[in-house]
Amino acid sequence: MKNLIIFFLMLLALGTLAQSSKIKQPYRITRTLVADLNNDSRPDTIRLISNLADWNSFNRISISLTGYGKTTFNARDYWTVVDSDFLARNKNAIHTKLLFLKSTGVHSVILLFGELDGAGYRAEFSIINIEKNKVKMVFDALNDGNHEPDIEAPLELTDLALDGRLCFAYTTLHEYTKQVKLNGKTGMLGSYTPMLVYRVDDSCKLNKPLSKAYMEKNYVFAGFNYSETVDIFYPDDRSKPKIWKQKIITKK
Repeated sequence: MKNLIIFFLMLLALGTLAQSSKIKQPYRITRTLVADLNNDSRPDTIRLISNLADWNSFNRISISLTGYGKTTFNARDYWTVVDSDFLARNKNAIHTKLLFLKSTGVHSVILLFGELDGAGYRAEFSIINIEKNKVKMVFDALNDGNHEPDIEAPLELTDLALDGRLCFAYTTLHEYTKQVKLNGKTGMLGSYTPMLVYRVDDSCKLNKPLSKAYMEKNYVFAGFNYSETVDIFYPDDRSKPKIWKQKIITKK
């Protein structure tokens, strides 16, 4: 009972923090960041702008390419600190935890992370593509019940096709059912949560061939949709998961 009370107090604290970040203030610039975003050896400027009380949250971003003007985007909800797990796996090209930047000879890509609540749902997730001296928000998913992608667990931003074009990979959080042992390894049984890959360009759509190849290399492949009919073995040593069994559903 004591642990249950502590759990509900933690959820209440998270909810209070999320609500406090939405208290409106006059718009102000909270961060000014400088980086070469279009490979012309000239400094460009990113400004994070907010009318929220929390200085680690913002709801407007302005990107100025030297000699090419300024582009501004407003959040549908708000953005905040990049997930620590994502930063541990991916090297940020700019010195901040409020956005993630990676560049190649083809383009620069900015990832913006919305709040992840206690149940694992993310409010908003956005991708900005900077290419040929143009700045465009190519992906902006809001978890508002309208069946937009829920970017619960971003995995990496990397050049999967080795052509200079960055790809964004993500998955959803696993639901574990019980502890088991397979071939001498202990681990957990859980649901099938596919790893999906979006090739970052002006359309930024789900790329099924790249997603399938990514899952075959890093996970297992059993389709592109979440499934509770496929049991996955997740080893405790974090080695590659395996399909435990696929349940056969018979129609009556």
